Amino acid sequence: MSDEEELDATGALAVDDDQDELLEEMSMDERKSRLKQARWNVFMYLGIAAILFVFALFPMPFSANYDEFTASAEKDIGLVWGLPVDGEDMFDVPIKIEVTASKPPSEANVNIGVYVLEQKDCQSNLGEFTTIAKDSDSHEYQYKETSSSVLPDGVYEFEFAVDPGHYCVIAEYLDEDGSKIGQPSDGMSVSGKVYPNQFIGGFAGFLCLLLSGFAFVGAQKHGKALRAILEGEHETTESKVLAAAGPTGPPSPGPSGPPGAAPSDSPDQAGPDSPPLAESDLDSTIDAGAQEGQFIPAENGFFFKQMADGTYEQTVYVQNEDGTYQPHEE
Repeated sequence: MSDEEELDATGALAVDDDQDELLEEMSMDERKSRLKQARWNVFMYLGIAAILFVFALFPMPFSANYDEFTASAEKDIGLVWGLPVDGEDMFDVPIKIEVTASKPPSEANVNIGVYVLEQKDCQSNLGEFTTIAKDSDSHEYQYKETSSSVLPDGVYEFEFAVDPGHYCVIAEYLDEDGSKIGQPSDGMSVSGKVYPNQFIGGFAGFLCLLLSGFAFVGAQKHGKALRAILEGEHETTESKVLAAAGPTGPPSPGPSGPPGAAPSDSPDQAGPDSPPLAESDLDSTIDAGAQEGQFIPAENGFFFKQMADGTYEQTVYVQNEDGTYQPHEE
């Protein structure tokens, strides 16, 4: 224990009025600091959530042009990342492909077929994998085609959902039998978008929204407590003491009127020719005066005056050094 810590007669730590005020100010400053921090947390988590949602919706674009040698448009879109869950599920990565038939073959009933193949080497012969994509429902090798004949400069959209991996995209013209066709004079352009961050960014953004909600609730609690403290500072000393006395103590309603006239044989009414009071009469007079009211100690050095009938005055008193009492003044 340091020298600055003083013990009173009961062994408790003595804290003077200045220390009480200092502790109250520190508590107030700490409460304000926590309220400010909680409000900043709300805005911080909301900002992070907004960034994550934008990040989740931001695509990885790619494009491909028609190759006269292969009579198709091919693109190695590289690694598609995401949650490593195999099979068709909610964690698949969306891929949107848009094909523009700038110069389709002159034959009738020409369609467009698009392949999305999970292969690391897009320069090798992928013919066998395109056959698997057409003839099966494989999730690794997917295929879609237009439902009607394409038109010059027509734009056609295709949507795929794939597992994480390395993918190749192929777009080509097909005849009415589903066979590949194309001439060097033909042409098409492909543009696509991959959304690998959709689930990860969306899930992280949702967590930030939850944290923002918790921070908002905390800010409301700190604000409510701070308002209660600030409202308590405006209470008068009398109201604090009266509140501390509890429901069974003062105050009770005061007297309905002025005190009655003193008895005719009281010392105040005795004339100059009246005989002096006997010693027994004087003692009874003092006892009667004491019964008119007595001072009951309350907290923090204040007193209440209890009347002979058990009621209390509405005034709070303090004791002087000479043992007398006077009403407390703010």
